[in-house]
Amino acid sequence: MRKVVIQMQYNLISQLPAFYSPVYIGNTERFVCYNGQTPLSTNEITSLHFHKCLEIGVCTAGSGNCIIDNRLYRYNKGDIQIVLPYQPHLANGDYDNRGRWIWFSYDPYKLTSNDDIGNRIAKIIEKKVNFSGVFSPQEYPELSAIISKCIDETQNGKGLSQLYALLLVQQLILELSRIECDLKNNIVTRRRSFDKMLPALTHISENLSNSGELTLDVLASKCFISTATLRRYFYEFTDMSPQQFISSARINRSQYLLSNTNKSITEISDAVGFESISCFTRAFKRHCGVSPSEYRK
Repeated sequence: MRKVVIQMQYNLISQLPAFYSPVYIGNTERFVCYNGQTPLSTNEITSLHFHKCLEIGVCTAGSGNCIIDNRLYRYNKGDIQIVLPYQPHLANGDYDNRGRWIWFSYDPYKLTSNDDIGNRIAKIIEKKVNFSGVFSPQEYPELSAIISKCIDETQNGKGLSQLYALLLVQQLILELSRIECDLKNNIVTRRRSFDKMLPALTHISENLSNSGELTLDVLASKCFISTATLRRYFYEFTDMSPQQFISSARINRSQYLLSNTNKSITEISDAVGFESISCFTRAFKRHCGVSPSEYRK
């Protein structure tokens, strides 16, 4: 099997891992292609997040910055992003030239219980694939050609196109497994941590407006662990206490609502679970450096 040795070009943001957005739990049951004109500003994602899908994006317009595993990449029209399962990532478009993307994702774990190929593909991703990041089609023409064909087939949506697209993604994974690079894959470790925390994270995301549902006792019961163990998991997994995590979740959700809805600031404060608008304003300014009204402008 031929090997290609590469070194990804990026700026390291931090040696410390940044793990999970308290707002967005990524879709884990899809193999779809979004409209190619979907702007980043419509996504309910304002901080690093990850999910258990292999996610692939192609920039159709604009420019901006992308963070993957604390690595900062610059992207432009035509560039491709590959994110492995459980890798924290975030893409932000430039204010005056907002990026637009085609996104699709593949869940290698969805069929592992009854599909031998799916199980083998999942193991290849976990153990053999280290390649992720942002690159241009000129840098990796073979990968780019597979991805372009996959998008074409997925958007076609006729006959056996979806099956063909699925096979192309599996071919892409095999090609990625042949690339040796200086990046390391921590999927297995992150998968275990994610599984431990997922019930609490899901409950937080779905109940931000209800403080009574976000006590330490309730969250621990969702994970079937003690409150002390849950607190330890939060610090290990997010470098935050449960209450700090919840506060961050509320601010992140409010950022989305301020940017993408016409709700009043009072309505947003209620929707994300603050006791009063003054509490919301103080917390928001402490987190973002500006007031909610200034942020909206």
